[in-house]
Amino acid sequence: MIRDTYLRDTARLLLLILAQIPVCAAAQSPPRITRQQLRQMVKSLAEEKNSQVRKAKIKEIHETYGKPWLKAITKHTRYQPPGQRGATTKEFVFKQTPKRPLKIYIDFPPDWKQTDRRSAIVFWHGGGFTQGNAGQFFLQAQYFAKRGMVVARPEYRIRDLDDSLPHESAEDGISAMRWFKVRANRFGIDPNCVAAGGGSAGGCMASIVGTIDYRKFADLGYVGKKDNKSISPRPCAMILYNPFVDFFEPLNDRHVWEECVMLGQDPFDLENTYHGISAIEHLNRESPPSIIMFGTKDAFYPQQIRWIVKCRELGLTCHDYVYKGEVHSWYNNSPHLEYTTKNVDKFLVEIGLLKNNPKVESPHKQISPSRLKIQEGKYAKKTDWDEQPRFHHYVQEHGITLIPFKHYETK
Repeated sequence: MIRDTYLRDTARLLLLILAQIPVCAAAQSPPRITRQQLRQMVKSLAEEKNSQVRKAKIKEIHETYGKPWLKAITKHTRYQPPGQRGATTKEFVFKQTPKRPLKIYIDFPPDWKQTDRRSAIVFWHGGGFTQGNAGQFFLQAQYFAKRGMVVARPEYRIRDLDDSLPHESAEDGISAMRWFKVRANRFGIDPNCVAAGGGSAGGCMASIVGTIDYRKFADLGYVGKKDNKSISPRPCAMILYNPFVDFFEPLNDRHVWEECVMLGQDPFDLENTYHGISAIEHLNRESPPSIIMFGTKDAFYPQQIRWIVKCRELGLTCHDYVYKGEVHSWYNNSPHLEYTTKNVDKFLVEIGLLKNNPKVESPHKQISPSRLKIQEGKYAKKTDWDEQPRFHHYVQEHGITLIPFKHYETK
């Protein structure tokens, strides 16, 4: 989703740039462009070594084409808070950003007391760092709150509302972890027992706070002004739903160049920053345990399968669930919502954040007919990466189990 969103948007944008279409014609629908053509355009701009010339071109591109095109492709022009709230959901502002305050939604167990020292989870929503809101993991939050955990769902800057790039979102993720932990006594949690989780871009966020050198990231200038820097944002575990973990994945990269150009920033200035938040580059023997769940038709499969392999090579605890034939974000609806939640429950029990024998009903969300149609289309068109020998060997050599495909429940 992350890659697809920007590839589609920036392909159109860069075609306008290359063809030198007059501003007055920008409203017309541009011809389609192949991925190969897009890469050639980006390569041409990247080969400009004179930084002043390059920056001038980027500024001109942004002013002439980037601003109007971004306006055209933006899906959410107004802030939309999460639509669902539970009986124990509370709302707080944890950070002020240039365009808006960022909120965090916290779901408490029914029998919660401020004097508790409970385990906790911080869940981030997906949306390619361009859209989405903190309501995505509401059902999982309600489930784990009933299981006895305190669950937080923070917002972060997104492109549609904040003209931001992913590294600025990452800063917000670190700020949220620190804000939550420093108030452990207020929220009745154990700051040493806070897991981080999320889906897609949110999974990327969880992997970032779980692995990167946040001190070096702060040295690059990305740290909240009011962050308590004495508090480590490091979680005790990572819960990763089809995450993005490598901004420089050779087969499905994040197209950092295109994103930077769209927002008028020089990619050369941010290269070290994106290496700094590519979680898979920072996995080491001290990294916290993780659970990762994804399908073989997910566009990010190459980097996700490498995450499992690297965890095993480092001797890290990694519960892996690889679903044959499933696509990106398949876990948002039933029956996948139920079994992925059970997977996470089992993982949390194993690492000591939950007690065994849950007596809580699994969350359920029936997929809508319109969404079912979209998912059916994805199944037919997406590449199954596991059917390519260069990837299937990972499964064979590392004993990775592929879980059979399950069809969506429509009743």
